[in-house]
Amino acid sequence: MMRTIALLLSYDGRNYHGWQSQTNRKSIQDTLNAALSSLFNDEIKAVGCGRTDAGVHAKNYFASLRTESQIPLEKIPLGANTYLPSDISVRRAFAVADD
Repeated sequence: MMRTIALLLSYDGRNYHGWQSQTNRKSIQDTLNAALSSLFNDEIKAVGCGRTDAGVHAKNYFASLRTESQIPLEKIPLGANTYLPSDISVRRAFAVADD
């Protein structure tokens, strides 16, 4: 069963060229997608709540994803953070409506 999950993130953006995926540039979105794809063992494409520029930090940034994985919500932050560098952190995961 497909479900939509929202993630509350924090990140230090000084080592990234902003949130959004970019060709040949390191982004928060690409780094998060790689970590989540490893965690869920499936290709994940998280969608952010907006864009940040290169070098910008975020304390409370939201992203969402769709997955068939049944990993319990409370285990997603710890699991994701094991694949993420220390400058990006998933703080919380919660179920949201598909729309």
